[in-house]
Amino acid sequence: MGTATATSLQTGPQSPTIRPAREADLDALVEIEALCFDSDRISRRSFRRFLSRSSAACTVALDGEGIVGYALTLFRSGTALGRLYSLAVAPHARGRGISETLMTAAEHATIDRDCIVLRLEVRPDNASAIALYRRLGYREFDRIGDYYEDHADALRFQKLLRAPVPNHAVPDYYAQSTDFTCGPAALLM
Repeated sequence: MGTATATSLQTGPQSPTIRPAREADLDALVEIEALCFDSDRISRRSFRRFLSRSSAACTVALDGEGIVGYALTLFRSGTALGRLYSLAVAPHARGRGISETLMTAAEHATIDRDCIVLRLEVRPDNASAIALYRRLGYREFDRIGDYYEDHADALRFQKLLRAPVPNHAVPDYYAQSTDFTCGPAALLM
């Protein structure tokens, strides 16, 4: 889950605190999941597994009432991609900028893992989430048919979080020894 500490947002007097989720947060995470999603819910068992894996970062937002939202980001070793797996804010806490703050935390977690791109999927009928992602600089790049349990499609978005770090290791040069070549594509294989 990283070494992030709890921080207070700078958006106003009622700003929530953002911190990494811990196992003691399971009840609240499952409750928010039930409040926010009718299907495709993350189970208690899956949350527990995500909280214990180094390949996941779960951040929670807290206010005076307790946990009001979370962002769950997944990472796969050997790639430069992070994937926002789920983002949820309790209905009573919406409209206060919490989703944007959680997205920023997910982006920071992605950068902390040396990833340069954050990707996500969203339902085409989730206009408020799509507007948020676009406002934050995410670009739609694909549509996946029959993605969700109810057979709804998913729109795929991504954002380049930082420029790729140049690899200072220069590949060895091998002189052409045949009449046939695959050209530059051979370096990508």
